[in-house]
Amino acid sequence: MDNISGTKELIFDSFVELISALGYENVSMRDIAEKVGIKVASLYNHFESKQSMLDYAYNYYSLHYFDNRKTIEEMKKIVETAGAEEIVYAFARNFMTEDQKKYVRMILITKIIYMRLFQDAAANKMYYEHNINDIEYVENILQYGIDIGRLDPGFDLATFADILIGSMTIMGINAFAGTAAYQARQLDQEKGLLAMLTRLFSTALLK
Repeated sequence: MDNISGTKELIFDSFVELISALGYENVSMRDIAEKVGIKVASLYNHFESKQSMLDYAYNYYSLHYFDNRKTIEEMKKIVETAGAEEIVYAFARNFMTEDQKKYVRMILITKIIYMRLFQDAAANKMYYEHNINDIEYVENILQYGIDIGRLDPGFDLATFADILIGSMTIMGINAFAGTAAYQARQLDQEKGLLAMLTRLFSTALLK
């Protein structure tokens, strides 16, 4: 993707803000143009349609979805020595970054994806593929924990990974349904889910 800037950036940010608040079907090209402060015709110099803006948003999301995820090698080092809470919290990443524009975009696009899961095949496919990737990532790292003797060999990796990633989804739905001002781990439900996962994980740590 190109480095978005100038009028195209204003159009894109206005699009994701409006769509995340009102829904894709309830926002017109005229609405977007009015928010940006340009003529409708000028939109087409940057995006050929509202659908192309949505496609751009999905591509942007896929490009940056894993930016804050620790590498497998980084996670393996954490698993080797850290306690249950640190390990669980290392898995439970978020989109926080010093780039505030990027942070807000990722939150708002996440909300759009959740809103469109059951009516947009592209959103559903992306959501599914990201979840599968996250689950495999967790299982890979936890299997390493078993291999080096840090985790109980009887620990159900698949179930824990499913619960962990599912919990992250629930946290996302609750957090992103509100505002772009959301900060990681500010919700009581989110804290409760992470505490529950930590207790569950702590039963499997051997040393």
